[in-house]
Amino acid sequence: METPETVSYSTESAFHALGLPDADDLQLRADLMRSIVRIIAERKLTQAQAGRLMAMDQPRVSALINGKITLFSTDRFLRALSDLRQDVEVRVTPSRGEKGSLRLAARALGSDAPLRTRQILPRRPGPVVFEGD
Repeated sequence: METPETVSYSTESAFHALGLPDADDLQLRADLMRSIVRIIAERKLTQAQAGRLMAMDQPRVSALINGKITLFSTDRFLRALSDLRQDVEVRVTPSRGEKGSLRLAARALGSDAPLRTRQILPRRPGPVVFEGD
């Protein structure tokens, strides 16, 4: 008879739940990646068109769309957002806690709606904010 598997649930990101040492950075990059993929989809760009805008070849855009997060740095995602005509603002302010936090705020294409904010480090209050518009 097989031993039943233990399943645990977490409100943390998968990166944090796995205890990865670079979980904060991976979560930030995942959120930036999702923003880029959303913009490409909303504009109905082909991978080749998106690549020309972001100075990437088509296989690199394919890797981005398919979630190959380790192939890209945070800086490269920020430049890609800028290339896609997005204003990117990095704001640094003092933390109210022992350690600052990272948050990503993004507004949907063509929307005047308030920014949607995602707390990257939900357990660490603090106002270090990454905003994409």
